[in-house]
Amino acid sequence: MQPRCALLPFGFILAAVFLCTGRLPAAPDGTLQPTDVLRLVEQARINIFRAAAPSVVILEVELAQNSTEPEVETDPVPKRPAKVEPLRSQGSGFVVRSNGVLVTNLHVVAQARRIVVRFKDGRRLDARILGSDERTDIAVLQVDATNLAALPFADSDTAAVGQFVCAIGVPFGQEWSFTSGLLSGKGRSRLLAPKSLLPLYEDYLQTDAVINPGHSGGPLLDGAGHVLGMNTLIARVEHGLAFAVPSNLLQQTVVQILETGKVTRPWLGIRAETLGETVALRERLAEAQSGVVVLSIEMDGPAFKTDLRPADVIQALDGTPVNSALELQRALFERKTGQTVRIDIWRQGVRKVLKITLAQLPEAPQTIHEPERNQRTQESVPDKVGLTLKELKGRGVRVEAVAEGSQAAKADLQLQDIITEVEGRSVHTVAECMSALRSGTGRGAGTGVLVQVERMGRRTFVLWR
Repeated sequence: MQPRCALLPFGFILAAVFLCTGRLPAAPDGTLQPTDVLRLVEQARINIFRAAAPSVVILEVELAQNSTEPEVETDPVPKRPAKVEPLRSQGSGFVVRSNGVLVTNLHVVAQARRIVVRFKDGRRLDARILGSDERTDIAVLQVDATNLAALPFADSDTAAVGQFVCAIGVPFGQEWSFTSGLLSGKGRSRLLAPKSLLPLYEDYLQTDAVINPGHSGGPLLDGAGHVLGMNTLIARVEHGLAFAVPSNLLQQTVVQILETGKVTRPWLGIRAETLGETVALRERLAEAQSGVVVLSIEMDGPAFKTDLRPADVIQALDGTPVNSALELQRALFERKTGQTVRIDIWRQGVRKVLKITLAQLPEAPQTIHEPERNQRTQESVPDKVGLTLKELKGRGVRVEAVAEGSQAAKADLQLQDIITEVEGRSVHTVAECMSALRSGTGRGAGTGVLVQVERMGRRTFVLWR
């Protein structure tokens, strides 16, 4: 009998062969031979590459820049301007329509003056950008060609963590390189700067396949050679993690660009996070159990015109539960601008239903003016509150000073914040606000006192302890 440790790798190989070929190998006498299995696994990978590689292209990008730089004259003899070679870069892409439509990452071609597409059969064709979407880093290109081999798409929603994946691209200039690995995660988000001026759609597939610079814009393929995603991000090469835009999101974006030349998306006008991601909010809103916490509301967004408030917990959209910010994002993406949606919220132990008419997500980034985190006064204060306020007629009280190390500083109150409510009660005077904060109205200091704030163009909140 073989030792158990010898059987496990062989079983894994058999499973891989079955997934890639749909059959199991057998010797003439019916017994399974490890060497035959290895050859079949090898052949399955070779077949994927041979079938997909003709649809993968190399993008040679000439970047826009000044063509010449004048030299500084150091002698009376004038010199001709020195010729500066144009900057060039490379990336990957792949064919999605037989009539010459390709896709790649926007960051590969964003600064392009000229784009040359090179096919594996040696053809070189100029490409033009049909449209792009900065929020998903997708660009759609067109070349003058027909009868191209387009890669088929897989359903990324049904992809399973642990399944075989592979990628083809031009890492570090190494043309049509093939690499493989596993799908190691789905629904990855918060990979980019959390304070990006641009509302991003982050819903990435994660893989441990070796993805390097130059793979960007190339396909992430499943065991059938179908597109599961488009390689986009690398979490530092030595970490062994890479991320891809899922195929379903990619297809939706491509269709919009081909039909209208641009991408439009519905907008609630809020920023939110999954309940439980922040310890302080998890404690304060524990009774809600699940949902998405509204962190802030944009003053020019559709939600601002409704009764939705910061710290509300969104628990359902049109009757369908939402348990994460990613689920809410996906659900909103399926709606249309101008559509009215029903939102079920939890607010301080009370459940409410609101209706909001979705607007179009602005094309330009929304300018965010964040006060510096270290804007604190060094003045002495009579107690640990450490807050100087000024009354604003009909609007609340404005923060004029915050002392270092005080309760106000720990609560992250910032200069020019306007406090409008404390624990659901409007405050109109400095005395009302200070009394409410000191007494810990409502919930008490254990889980924090909810303070509603207007801050530089949006409604938000802080927890006072």
